[in-house]
Amino acid sequence: MKEEMKRKIDAVLDTVKDPESFRSVSELNLVKKVTWSESQKKLVVHTDIGEPRSTCIVCGVVNETLRQSIMRNLKEEFDKSFPDLDVEVI
Repeated sequence: MKEEMKRKIDAVLDTVKDPESFRSVSELNLVKKVTWSESQKKLVVHTDIGEPRSTCIVCGVVNETLRQSIMRNLKEEFDKSFPDLDVEVI
């Protein structure tokens, strides 16, 4: 991967914050890898944000809401930074 591409990806990961702690997803290691296919014009962001496993229903709802928020924010920021690529966050 080109160095410029790495810098842009790192900048996005530093920008997106966890809504609860306000720390970046980079700082929290919530993204395990990002793959890029120049020929397919596709960027895939592989997160490491697990599904809620709490037996408490309210805790599960809160955790799922936070997870979805982070995933949505990642998608939005990557779409803004890479408008010419198809971005998928999984």
